[in-house]
Amino acid sequence: MNEQTLWTDRVVERARRYRIFSTLPYTKVPFWTRSVTTQRSHLLRNAHEYDLVLLNGGERRDLVYAAIASLCPWIKTPHVIVDAHWQKGVGVRHLLQRLLLRMSRRLVKQVQVHSIEEVPLYHDIFGIPLATLVDIPYSTSLIGHAEIVPSRVAPEPPFVLTGGVSFRDYEVFLAAAKLSGLRIKIGLPKAGVTPRIQALVDECPNVSLHTDWDNAEYVRQMQLCRVFAMPIEQGLTRSTADQTILNAMHFGKVVVATDSIGPRIYIRDGVNGFLVRQPHPGVWDRALRGAFNLSPDDYERIGHWAWYDARVEFNEPLRLARTLATAISVIKDET
Repeated sequence: MNEQTLWTDRVVERARRYRIFSTLPYTKVPFWTRSVTTQRSHLLRNAHEYDLVLLNGGERRDLVYAAIASLCPWIKTPHVIVDAHWQKGVGVRHLLQRLLLRMSRRLVKQVQVHSIEEVPLYHDIFGIPLATLVDIPYSTSLIGHAEIVPSRVAPEPPFVLTGGVSFRDYEVFLAAAKLSGLRIKIGLPKAGVTPRIQALVDECPNVSLHTDWDNAEYVRQMQLCRVFAMPIEQGLTRSTADQTILNAMHFGKVVVATDSIGPRIYIRDGVNGFLVRQPHPGVWDRALRGAFNLSPDDYERIGHWAWYDARVEFNEPLRLARTLATAISVIKDET
């Protein structure tokens, strides 16, 4: 039993002292289901029966609930917002974000973000007290996915893979793809294919767009690609693409990503992947071709560190243990 497992066991043992409710049903991790209750109904009525309530920072209804619950005097249970990843809204939307979080302040004793960089940003943008903010990096999410052996799959020409919708900078990436001439696959849901993206893809004979992949097929393509690319919009006030980047690293892939809040948590430039520091097609082109044409030794070295970091430093059970350990610290009698 390794040190990480022993530490996790101690966290779970501490958590068992308390009645913890969570709106995050991580059913793939057994110790999570043993440590928390995840039945969601009648939370306003029953929250006072728990020692701690964990809310999903990515769910608007959880934030609305927290604001309403703070108006209910019979609820005194401390609440923790987990996995907070918020981009600053515009106009009325931003005012509503701040209002909900301000209304929630009586009960919300901790907000868990992904990056240390988000701590001052969330304080300034959303008015969250600094003492309430803590950073817990995200993790892989591949428990239960089949892991193929690429050497046993019929070979195809090597390719770069990218995909996803949230805050992606396909404008610059596809301009770089056109310059590079590399074989590139993009996985997108049909709803994410804008006329602009389709027009840019049509200009690149080396790029294929795939709108019929489900998540399992996307993961399969991730295992088969030579390089995984993650182009991210500039000027974000939140991390994004954490899970996708780490999943690619889990398979030992060389990841090339925009130098942004999320990728900086996980990628050590030149060690376990590459960061693209300027949102320019020429810079992306050089980065993609550089990663694609690495020598066998360099590719093996960088891929190994990516594999190690994703599986050891950023695996899913460790993230959930960190989440629990940090959250239960807000319970007053925790020692």
